Amino acid sequence: MKKASKLLAVAAACALLASAAAGCGSKASETSKPGQVKTVKIGFAAPLTGDNAVYGRGMQRAVQMAIDEANASERVKSAGITFELASQDDQGDPKQAVNVATLLAGDPAVVGVVGHFNSGCSIPASAVYQQAGLAMVSVSSNPQLTAQGFDVVNRIVAKDDTQGSFAADLVYDKLGLRKVAVLDDSTPYGSGLASEFVKRFVAKGGTVVVQEKIQAKDVDFSALVTRIKSAKPEAIYYGGAHTEGALLSKQAKESGLKVPVIGGDMLYSAEYISIARAENAEGDICTSLGLPLEQQPKGVEFKAAYEKRYGEGPEAYDSYAYDSAWIIIEAVLEAGPDRAAVAKAIRGITYDGVTGTTSFDENGDTRNQVISAYRVEGGAWKQLLDQ
Repeated sequence: MKKASKLLAVAAACALLASAAAGCGSKASETSKPGQVKTVKIGFAAPLTGDNAVYGRGMQRAVQMAIDEANASERVKSAGITFELASQDDQGDPKQAVNVATLLAGDPAVVGVVGHFNSGCSIPASAVYQQAGLAMVSVSSNPQLTAQGFDVVNRIVAKDDTQGSFAADLVYDKLGLRKVAVLDDSTPYGSGLASEFVKRFVAKGGTVVVQEKIQAKDVDFSALVTRIKSAKPEAIYYGGAHTEGALLSKQAKESGLKVPVIGGDMLYSAEYISIARAENAEGDICTSLGLPLEQQPKGVEFKAAYEKRYGEGPEAYDSYAYDSAWIIIEAVLEAGPDRAAVAKAIRGITYDGVTGTTSFDENGDTRNQVISAYRVEGGAWKQLLDQ
């Protein structure tokens, strides 16, 4: 019933957009008169409040940075364009994501969207963007996002099936672990990641001694930890966000279950270590999409510029958000500020950015499917080089 109601809500939102969307392309594609500058908006949607706000706020900063750099360039000035950020807080909530997508799609000046962050938000929002012909470039990793056959949907990071399999290989082949408890937070992201991990781990000969779901925003895992402890796992694999993952690690270690928590890219934040406390997080492992910033082709330069501007370092997805914004900018410069033309240009683009060379396949997935892994050592995430 929940799935059906979500689909009905998305369908209703799309229906409301239909008449407005029909005119979006023509309004956005009007050329500037001599001496006039046309404002073209790049949409942004991610959690700017709530548990995942650390990611959303960092991504928003990176997108604004790309827009400001573009506006200062002679290419953009000579095109008679000024780019502007149209930012929305989806709160990491699927219903709010649909509302946010409806707002962005209803603004004819918006020609592309960087977002969303959470897969549970990107998937329902994508139907709204498809109806409006509005391209999105996302860091969401659930395979379902690009399996829908939408020609406006693009993903700039690797998929969960790639990441989950990578983690299973790491756990079984490199760490030599054979008995693992598996948990996820019931979101499309967490469930998808855990499912792919289990599939690969069991196929290799591993045993899943416990497999359960929690709910996002859960804080007390004492009963669950007790059940897991009795199964004597060698590790806990967790698919979900860093807040719950950190609390799980803290409560497990403090109960005497001294095994590593291993998870996906949403654990890869300094906040994970501070919430769990460094002594509990020590030895925990995560996989992450792409290479560490210092190994990205232009990562060092990006980090320096970001720190100079904002006074602190970027989060894990900021360089991908920055490249996503530039991909939309390049598409506008190539095809003009028309939604249909921009969507087509994005799907055919090859862009050399901070994170590497990005091009999209026929489903909108990046061809650059790179995964890396990290372990908490001495209170900080350190890359595992022997993978």
